[in-house]
Amino acid sequence: MFYTDSMEYKVEAIYYSKTKEYFSEVLSSYNNGNYRSAIVMLYSVVICDLVYKLQELSDRYSDDTAESILKQVKEEKKESSTNPKWEVTLITQIKERTNLFESQDSLNLDYLRSQRHLSAHPVLDQLDMLVKPNKETTRANIVNMLDGILCKSPLLSKRMISTFLEDLVSVKDQLIKDVDFEKYLNSKYLSKINKPTADKLFRDLWKFVFRLDDQQTSENREVIYRALLVLYKKDMSSFNSQIEGDKSYYSLVNLEDEAILNYILQFWSIHPLVFQYMDQSIGVMIKTKGEKNLDILSKSVFLSDTLEQHFEIIQSKLIREDLRLSDSARKLLFLLSENQGSLDNFLDFLIELLKHSSSYDDSNDNFQDYILTYGDIFSKDQFIKILDIINENSQLHNRRQAKTDNNSLQRLIEIRFEGEIDYTKYPYFRI
Repeated sequence: MFYTDSMEYKVEAIYYSKTKEYFSEVLSSYNNGNYRSAIVMLYSVVICDLVYKLQELSDRYSDDTAESILKQVKEEKKESSTNPKWEVTLITQIKERTNLFESQDSLNLDYLRSQRHLSAHPVLDQLDMLVKPNKETTRANIVNMLDGILCKSPLLSKRMISTFLEDLVSVKDQLIKDVDFEKYLNSKYLSKINKPTADKLFRDLWKFVFRLDDQQTSENREVIYRALLVLYKKDMSSFNSQIEGDKSYYSLVNLEDEAILNYILQFWSIHPLVFQYMDQSIGVMIKTKGEKNLDILSKSVFLSDTLEQHFEIIQSKLIREDLRLSDSARKLLFLLSENQGSLDNFLDFLIELLKHSSSYDDSNDNFQDYILTYGDIFSKDQFIKILDIINENSQLHNRRQAKTDNNSLQRLIEIRFEGEIDYTKYPYFRI
């Protein structure tokens, strides 16, 4: 098996089969010590590969930029088939109008082009009229072109966002599981794009998820948000720097649309460091909204120093004002607790809310949402605490639904702790 940094290994990752076929001549020349021929052929292969990439963008993705560049190049080549001016136009236009090249790739291609000229064209004022590059220079050029151009997908156009969004919409009902969705995006797109394209994609997705409120975006916001999470996860440090460096752009979020607000609160709560990069006015607005709206406060975990502190804050408000935690807020807090290894704190928080059930209806809802929903993860001590609460709170043990719920609770307990709890200690726990 080849090492992943060997030329032979990289050759297998060349994007186009035709390019790989042409490249075999480059590799053959290099292996036989014909470094001048290898350089000349390498440049020709790169030019062909760039044309292939533009053709795919034009034909498969209807990329207007790629189509325009191809048209210009073809016209120049038609004017003079022997004049290589069109090659210069091709490279220049790609540099200026697409994201196919990173800065280093562009410099490496310029260097290869100069080496190709020296290798292919006689220098009249030197004894050795044709320059012969050494092995190290030839190898460096080959590796640079493999890494920077030949092995990369053409999905680096500045128009990529349209193609990307259309694809998201087409698969949103098929790739329900996050793990499948992530594999799909990484395989088809994210593993094939360079950093400038990833940065541009992140910037665009942020706008669609957290700012735009047109009908089409609203209908597909969830799948776009999922894509944003997958992309952000790939290089959080880099995207954090991008956000911090363009605070005014990323702070321009829509806090008046309820759906958008829910997504931005979730994102900041999962990644609280991102919230630190927002303009201070954002924090003031969120705090003001949270004072008037429990749901917003419950989902604004990033406003607290720790998740445990957040539980204390919202628990106090829920009990004091006799309010209930929304399903969406509860699910977010569960997700965060699971991610941070704080499930016990989350479950204790729910048990405390159950304890303060103040009516039969409230007790019915609390028992279902806070206890039965998470019945398979409570500890034995937590189950005992729940039994104590039921026994002590008449709103829990006198309601019509009590026996049915108590039976469900007992089944959950016995599945995991069979025979370990003495129910006779709780006379009002009737089954």
